[in-house]
Amino acid sequence: EMWALFYFCCPEVLGDRDEFRERYENYINRGNEKDATNPEKHIGSNVAKELRELIKPYFLRRMKDEVYFATSLTNENTLPKKNELIIWLKLTDYQRKLYEGFLNSHIFNKMRPRLLDITILKNICDHPDPLILKKVAAEGTLEGMEDMDGKLNGHDMARLKNMALNVAGYDDDALQVGQLEVSCKLSFIMSLLKNLLEEGHHVLIFSQTRKMLNIVQEAISLKGYRFFRIDGTTKISARERIVKGFQEDFGTQIFLLTTKVGGLGLTLTKADRVIVVGPDWNPSIDNQSVDRAYRIGQTKDVIVYRLMTAGTIEEKIYRTQIFKWGLFRTATEQKEQTRYFNQRDIQELLSLPAQGFDVSSTQKQLQTEHEQQLDMDESLREHLDFLEQQGIAGVSHHSLLFSKTEVLPTLNENDHAPARKRRRKPF
Repeated sequence: EMWALFYFCCPEVLGDRDEFRERYENYINRGNEKDATNPEKHIGSNVAKELRELIKPYFLRRMKDEVYFATSLTNENTLPKKNELIIWLKLTDYQRKLYEGFLNSHIFNKMRPRLLDITILKNICDHPDPLILKKVAAEGTLEGMEDMDGKLNGHDMARLKNMALNVAGYDDDALQVGQLEVSCKLSFIMSLLKNLLEEGHHVLIFSQTRKMLNIVQEAISLKGYRFFRIDGTTKISARERIVKGFQEDFGTQIFLLTTKVGGLGLTLTKADRVIVVGPDWNPSIDNQSVDRAYRIGQTKDVIVYRLMTAGTIEEKIYRTQIFKWGLFRTATEQKEQTRYFNQRDIQELLSLPAQGFDVSSTQKQLQTEHEQQLDMDESLREHLDFLEQQGIAGVSHHSLLFSKTEVLPTLNENDHAPARKRRRKPF
């Protein structure tokens, strides 16, 4: 992505795609993997430093803390705290059998997995309702899978219908939108909302799809909760009015948004709680959603809940997010970044977890890595106790990622880094 931006703006700086990959990308990628050898870590670090120096005249970053400092705000009036939590959820029995049935289906195993398959798995993790055949047939354009690029062709539609027929033997009537026990996410969201609204918090709920947002909306409507909503169908002329209504209306505490529309450009500092229903492949999408509330002008501490289902493709997506984020930080920051995963850890996206769906190996790993860094006040500790009573698989502190500086190991006489060709200078 960095290469593409530079190639568009000033192509002479980083050269063509093959040259960039050979000179920088391959070395940095390998050096950022957990199982990289000492020489590979050193050469990856040196190449990243070289890249940072090369792009420095062209690359401008403006951080929130820097803006606060520039506007002469003192330490007594800084941006409030932000705690980002990964909530690891356990699939319900319905979701689990659908997920297992889909991965074990003869149609799935006969064909090479594609974006369509990944989208189906992500929908199961949200709520199984979009996969019921009668809904798939009725919704010709698959509203519940709108995060795919473009419309599905006839072949994909036929393939999806066959998959839905073979996925599991549940009665359609057992999978009704209003039944919270069908979806671990919907059940958790409603339990969390009850707690947050009683405490007077204002909540943003982000979903990648309108379909899941519709399901959440129906559930909160049944509870009588008032809400605002913005998605891709909301007219641009109406968005400013809706945002203003949320910011100024003290009686409406919930704002429903899709990430692609509501996650950019809006100021929603009335909210101090953010729920991200599922992870995006691009970590910046989720980060932008969080920044609707946690931005300059916010006066309250913010807590973010990123919902992940343990042992599913969402866990793999989250690992990919961390790896991508690490690459970005390596290319833009001076310090050595923690190496959490290798390529093997973020591959095999479409397989059943060896540890089952009640345990997150990622959560266990991050807990071991950062447990000693936890510094919580009494209020947050009590809130975590409440969360852990909701039958979840665990909690990870997303805010602690890359909070430690990794020390490069010392090379010994037996460590030999591969030689690199000298790069030509830009024009």
